[in-house]
Amino acid sequence: MKIWLALIVCSFNVAWAAEFKIAQPQAEYTVSHLVKTVKGVSKEMKGKMVCNDGQCQFLVAIPAKSFVSSDSNRDSNMQTVLEVAQYPLITVKGSLAEADLQKEKFEVPAKVLFHGIEKDYKLSIQKKNGFTGLLTLRLEDHKVDRPSLLAVSIDNEVPVNFSLNWVE
Repeated sequence: MKIWLALIVCSFNVAWAAEFKIAQPQAEYTVSHLVKTVKGVSKEMKGKMVCNDGQCQFLVAIPAKSFVSSDSNRDSNMQTVLEVAQYPLITVKGSLAEADLQKEKFEVPAKVLFHGIEKDYKLSIQKKNGFTGLLTLRLEDHKVDRPSLLAVSIDNEVPVNFSLNWVE
């Protein structure tokens, strides 16, 4: 009898869990330097979010080498600096209240694994044609040697704008 009751309770919890995947993703980084600003875009973001009992857990991954700018040589140098063979994925994971998904704007604490180092960040999210947001990476926090031009390094902070839809 206890086994049946446990199975019924477990299946009841599973029945109420909602599972989502990412659709129409895009992430764009901006690297700034005194003389130049560069943008790179990836549309290869994958992810999953599971909501249960009013809480949602999510995990998003982007292949580091999937970002492309207008210059393939620059992209190759970026892949070398980020050591994409050793650290192929950038991941973002966290949790939020399911009610936040209905708000126009909200913040989400998240753990970001970038260049092999996991750090805590806050994602600023807006609900507008899906979900759009901003994550500002700090390169030195992830032990990324900042490239330089004319003996001046690129900015330490790299804004990453993203947009996506969560579909069941």
